Amino acid sequence: MEFKDISLQDKELFNHYLQGRRYRLLTYNFTNFYLWRKWDPYRWNIVEGALCIKSDYLHYDDVLCPIAAEDASVLAATEALIAWYKQRGVAFSMIEVDADMLALFEQHWPGRFAAEELPFGNNYIYRQSDLATLSGKHYNAKRNYVHRFTRQYPDYHFVRMDSSIIAGCQELLDKWLSHHDSTRDDILQEYSGVCDGLQNFSQLDWTGAALLVGEKVVAFELGERLNDDTMGIHIEKADIEYVGAYQAINNFFVRDYAQEFTYINRAEDMGDEGLRKAKLSYHPCHMEKKYRLRLK
Repeated sequence: MEFKDISLQDKELFNHYLQGRRYRLLTYNFTNFYLWRKWDPYRWNIVEGALCIKSDYLHYDDVLCPIAAEDASVLAATEALIAWYKQRGVAFSMIEVDADMLALFEQHWPGRFAAEELPFGNNYIYRQSDLATLSGKHYNAKRNYVHRFTRQYPDYHFVRMDSSIIAGCQELLDKWLSHHDSTRDDILQEYSGVCDGLQNFSQLDWTGAALLVGEKVVAFELGERLNDDTMGIHIEKADIEYVGAYQAINNFFVRDYAQEFTYINRAEDMGDEGLRKAKLSYHPCHMEKKYRLRLK
């Protein structure tokens, strides 16, 4: 079974398969696969009529849920992958399994898999109305930060991202890297993925916006439709020297560019305590669970 590297030329093919089923994990989105194809790294193949993604993150040998509209194709591809693992003498491991896919496997193959919840991979889901309005006592601190930003920087402006401000976003990203440990592989991989996204901004199916003070980009955010009622946020960066910039870009982006959605998926915390606290501070309404499956 030969898996191929992901390229921008694969977007139409990926979207064809992804649009056949409603996904709630931000993983199942072409932009996500493309941005982090070197970090995980992701590779793909078509198996039994399903798009199959392989991940070798930290040298693990994992596959994701086969992607197809028809349950029969998902099941047939899973059988083929199990046989392939057995042929190689490797223990079968399927990751990025959500509750819907877990239920599908249990319905057709009751008791076949052992499911392990991966808390660090659970996706944080928020109500769009909560993030857009920041109403209520829970959000007092967030509102105060946004108000502080707008008062302190009266010359700020919030604009839709286009080619004219990509260079400013890149400068901000370079500054972000300078404030982090650039010897850490995860930091370098995140930097590389965001750089790639900015350089190929117009070729991906996302919406971007930036917060400027004068002519300087002090924050930017990129997100896109995940399913019929949810927008997924791929990237959010801000200059921490501008107090309130993170809270402001978060609020303004959801307010202006996610009006048609009920929910916002802000991905996982990857086991990072600081990121976990930051995501919890926005009071998610739901955690979309993620599982690893192994054969019993």
